[in-house]
Amino acid sequence: MKPWFSVVAIVSALVAALSLSDDRLYRPKFVVHAAAQNAPPSGPAQMQPEIDNEAVLVLRIRLASHEKTSVHDVSARLVVWLTDAHIRDTKPDGTTSDYRRTAGAVEWVQAQRHAGENLSDSAIEFLAIIPKSARSVTSPTGHRERH
Repeated sequence: MKPWFSVVAIVSALVAALSLSDDRLYRPKFVVHAAAQNAPPSGPAQMQPEIDNEAVLVLRIRLASHEKTSVHDVSARLVVWLTDAHIRDTKPDGTTSDYRRTAGAVEWVQAQRHAGENLSDSAIEFLAIIPKSARSVTSPTGHRERH
């Protein structure tokens, strides 16, 4: 199966799940700070929106070989690794965790404040799939769901 087909399937499943979700279910929210609205992004320099609609925001994020990001906030998200990765994650208190991911791996990442570092000798790339509120999601028939 081609990697892009897997990503399309995952995004489609996420959108469908959001359109059918109950108001009592947990829905991640964007981490937003007023100070950050006018500040330049502090995350990875190469961040490109692939999809941005009522249901989901999909960001393609690329970190160059040995690139570091400053401390920044991220909202809860589904991550699909497009390349193999060797990453160091640093929390605000200074604790670090090193981990490896393989291309095609999928994981849920909780909202957090952290800094990242690409420890590999090549660029890494992943998709961050950030769900939006299910209230505005259209059903598969094209009609708005009533909640």
